[in-house]
Amino acid sequence: MNILIIPTIREIYKNQFEFCADVRLINFFKKIFKNSSIEIYNLETKKNYDLIILSGGNNSIFKNSADQLRNKINNSIYRFSLKKNIAILGICHGAHYLAKKNGFKIKKKNNHIGYHKVIFKINKIRFKKTVNSYHNETIEFKIKSNTNIFGLAEDKSIESFHIKEKKILGIMWHPERYKKIKHFDLKLIKEFYATNSIVGR
Repeated sequence: MNILIIPTIREIYKNQFEFCADVRLINFFKKIFKNSSIEIYNLETKKNYDLIILSGGNNSIFKNSADQLRNKINNSIYRFSLKKNIAILGICHGAHYLAKKNGFKIKKKNNHIGYHKVIFKINKIRFKKTVNSYHNETIEFKIKSNTNIFGLAEDKSIESFHIKEKKILGIMWHPERYKKIKHFDLKLIKEFYATNSIVGR
């Protein structure tokens, strides 16, 4: 299995950009998908991939040079994934990006850093889970016929969504930042990759 991770981009000095991939993110996917090959994007795509990860980091609204470069890369990878019919998972910033590309609005919002409750509805089953949160931007709720919104925060902002026809999954929390892999995250991501569907608890 070949996995491509699109990393966070930082401008350390003027016009000096670093591509930063969290080691926890790499280890997370190594544990979920045994014997997988994980590549960090470095301005070129070398082969076809089975799964593309748009990682967290960067900003979706107030763009600096690093954010602009990240957006350019995201656009290129998004087109590539659709053309090649590759499953694409967006985490936090990655989910913001995928939501915007599919007609949702991103809103600046305070008090979304820390742990909070999310109400999930999967296969007509409703349940709550506590997730981590490291963002000050939220995805505004909007009903769209091609999008399964299956996780909402208590303020009704979108926490998770699935677009089956495009093989897209977006989640606003960071599954790699827990000390141990959560069963829910493991099941959700493996099922999405294997069948392009989502499952519950």
